[in-house]
Amino acid sequence: MTFAQRSGAAVLTAAMLITGCSSPPPPAPEPTGDDLEQAWRIAVGENQLDATIAQVYAIALNSHEVPTVVTEAEESAVDLAVALARGQQLAEDDSEDRYEMVVARTMPLAEALDPSAYSDTITASEVEYTPAASPEELTELIESRMDAAELLEPTAGVLGQGFHITSITAEEFELGGEDEDAEDFAPHCGELRMGLNEELTDAADQLAEVYDCVPAEMQTGSEEELVQLLITAEIDAALMTLSHPAAADHSLITFSDASRGFPQDQYAPVVSSEIADEVPEVVVEISEALDEDSLLTLRRLIEGENGLSPEDAAVYWLVEEGLLAEPDDWG
Repeated sequence: MTFAQRSGAAVLTAAMLITGCSSPPPPAPEPTGDDLEQAWRIAVGENQLDATIAQVYAIALNSHEVPTVVTEAEESAVDLAVALARGQQLAEDDSEDRYEMVVARTMPLAEALDPSAYSDTITASEVEYTPAASPEELTELIESRMDAAELLEPTAGVLGQGFHITSITAEEFELGGEDEDAEDFAPHCGELRMGLNEELTDAADQLAEVYDCVPAEMQTGSEEELVQLLITAEIDAALMTLSHPAAADHSLITFSDASRGFPQDQYAPVVSSEIADEVPEVVVEISEALDEDSLLTLRRLIEGENGLSPEDAAVYWLVEEGLLAEPDDWG
């Protein structure tokens, strides 16, 4: 090594010491034996994206010497989080049903914890309609209803809604320029067959109130069902999350919900009060790294016939983000 190379290496090392930089931790093996019995458990339902994000947190915790496993449950993430928040998750320590953490969406969780307060959530505004709850309002409502659990830092990524149409429909109505939002799209609603995300309560009423949008036909369904209906031309437009991979995969034209007619929620870890003080800082780091692009990346990794398992997708994302060292078996 030359003098210049040695000097450069010394400067780099010094800089890393000064700034506190360090190499990402290596993947840790899944806990077994006594570690498994004492491990924290993150409960998940059947939703693949929920399971993938839970694996992200679990793998990161394991790599920071906090044994953690993800366990499947018959209930949804929201039901599991509500039970944890109300102290109704009373399984014995050695029970397979025990869990200390759930990663849940803030919109359905807020509604489940207090339907009346959720409906009454209002943002001060000069417009003539009531905007949907903001991410901050949702987390504030959830935190106020937590009896036996705590809501940790939500993900940076906000799951907003948007109107998706095909390029053919866009061309027909001369839509799809830059910086267009739902206000540009709404005047054509009366001529369109629209599919609505079944997770959005009162979607039809909000369409009419916020955007003066009354479609020629309406039907509800899961996002996967709406995508299929859209690309087979059985509907003309779909109201669903902005981060759905189908938008890029099928060259869909998307109009954002600029007037916030529909809630904008996040994923957030809910942890039992019994372990809240022991949760390491890496959980906050993960939440801050899970922005909109990351959520889209994770959805791409797990969807389709060749999609990865939630665990493999989580490892891939953590490595790409520099939060986990590359596994030895990656070659």
